[in-house]
Amino acid sequence: MRKIYFLVLTIFFVLFFTAFNHYTPFYSTSPVSPGDNSDYRLRIILIPLDSRPACTTFVTDLAQIANIKVILPPKELLDHYKTPGNPQALRQWLKQEVQYADAAILSIDMLVHGGLLASRQSAGTLNDVNGVSQLLSTIHAEYPQLPIYAFSIIPRLLIADNTATSQYQKSMLDYSVLKDQIYTFENPVDILKLEKLEQQIPAAVINNYECLYQQNMAQNSMLIELVDKKVITSLILGQDDGQPFGMPNITKQRLKHLVAQKPAIQNRVSITRGTDEVALTLLGQISAKLNNYQPKIFVAYADEQAPYTVMPYMPHSVATTAAEKIALVGGIPVQSPEQADFVLFIQVGTRSNQYSTVPHSAREIQALLDSGYKVALVDLSEEFSSSETVFPFLLRDNVALTKLIAYAGWNTTSNSIGTAITQATIFTATLPNMKTNDQLFALYKHNLEFLTARFLDDWYYLKEVQPVVNKVLQALNINPYQLGSYYEGTNTVISRIMQYKSQQLLYSTAFRSPLTIVTSQGPVELTVTSLTIRACLPWERTFEISLKPTLKLSLVNSNHN
Repeated sequence: MRKIYFLVLTIFFVLFFTAFNHYTPFYSTSPVSPGDNSDYRLRIILIPLDSRPACTTFVTDLAQIANIKVILPPKELLDHYKTPGNPQALRQWLKQEVQYADAAILSIDMLVHGGLLASRQSAGTLNDVNGVSQLLSTIHAEYPQLPIYAFSIIPRLLIADNTATSQYQKSMLDYSVLKDQIYTFENPVDILKLEKLEQQIPAAVINNYECLYQQNMAQNSMLIELVDKKVITSLILGQDDGQPFGMPNITKQRLKHLVAQKPAIQNRVSITRGTDEVALTLLGQISAKLNNYQPKIFVAYADEQAPYTVMPYMPHSVATTAAEKIALVGGIPVQSPEQADFVLFIQVGTRSNQYSTVPHSAREIQALLDSGYKVALVDLSEEFSSSETVFPFLLRDNVALTKLIAYAGWNTTSNSIGTAITQATIFTATLPNMKTNDQLFALYKHNLEFLTARFLDDWYYLKEVQPVVNKVLQALNINPYQLGSYYEGTNTVISRIMQYKSQQLLYSTAFRSPLTIVTSQGPVELTVTSLTIRACLPWERTFEISLKPTLKLSLVNSNHN
């Protein structure tokens, strides 16, 4: 079996790249060595939601753009896929390290349960919730000037992946939706449907599901009290994957009601749709406050239906999500690009518009960039398909990708919008503070490296590579979500594929188009002349990838020294 596995993967690897051609650079360039400032403006302790790149390296990389140092716990204390982190050891580490920090971003689910996946199983107890409450109170008493930014996640709609309960996932989904519909409308027909479902599902399964939300409600109520006591500076309560109806929405409404009873804290507690990107959003919030900055944001959509579309795993429309994420960074919506610090362009690709709206979006984005506007692009796809995204049209039409200040198109709508807004906010907040050309070049380099990671991850990997690799693995009866002994071989092949993909991106006209930067000596043009990456699967599954690009930039036809 293993010989067949490696043979098929090798053949796949060769065939996948027969069309790849190596290009040579086409610019006359002189090298630029951007400087870096080790005197960080802030040191922030981060307890992440889990150990995936979206919750860890995304934050550290964007913090580098803002000249902020993020300190993560030792890797051995964090979770690894289905193995939870060590909450007790993390609490001790936090208590010890917080004395050296200027602020803290804390995942309560990691401190209570040991990570996101563990929180879906209620791995922690109410004693753990109380222990975290006491810890935060102690830290505040010892370091009253330390801002504590906390976040907690309302569990997702589906019951946790578990061999004992997986057969009831569909029934429990229906159960959860009906519970919310009855809570909202009290329809007698729905009540009868619910009674029938309760007879079909084991009582223990229903009880565990309801207890999950009860404990989460207790956890989040505790956090709201700590905000009221001024122990927590800012709190975000995020909602995991859901739909317009379901028990998570009941919890969300109850929490909104609880916050509404405390007018003094309403500007310090946010309840929003989102999970993986919440720590990143808090970083954006901190960066904006540090720079006394409220970004003015113009939201542009590709078509009239886009704002009202409810995308997969979302309980509400795209426009509602965008409004929430703008508010979380202290942004101000404006009515035109001329009024904006940046344009948030949201492409909502669906089965019905992929052949009409998507090409039009590419032209709209090019027009905005050609007019000199700073553009953050959100590239959404209803079916998570490359054919529904605008990125390949930007490549085809040679639209200057490096002129974008942010790009995101991974996972859910809230993940993508939250990530793009945060990157754009941090970049535009930091740009006016660059006093030297070295600082300016370093800012652009760091932002371009994060941007490049998003191109390679959100589009090349998730839309092109991952679907094909998964099909090959499934044809070999290998579960892409549980690679086991096939992890090393799959990881090696994917790493090599992504190396090739990075070179395809590097030698595309769209990526090599010069980027104009205004320095103290006047405008100069930069181009990317080298791109190397480190790529691997962080967990024993193909769901996500860890990518670290390194760029070299060169000046184009300039006498700048």
